[in-house]
Amino acid sequence: MNDFTNHNWNSSEEYRHQCEVRYILAIRATNRDEAMKYLSLVQEKRKEKAKQLIDDCKKQWELGNRGQWGDWRD
Repeated sequence: MNDFTNHNWNSSEEYRHQCEVRYILAIRATNRDEAMKYLSLVQEKRKEKAKQLIDDCKKQWELGNRGQWGDWRD
């Protein structure tokens, strides 16, 4: 897990992206259908830009991330 105390990522696109991934993983941990519905809507709206989000959700899930605050696995 990363230590965010020495970084000003709160306003960065990277941090926003990681928060969205964690949000989706937290939903998936309790309701897979809702998470898939969310990702489907994102893909509809963002088209090819949704690929990174979907890929990161899959990777983080496989690494055991379930959407806890600050959890990002490499």
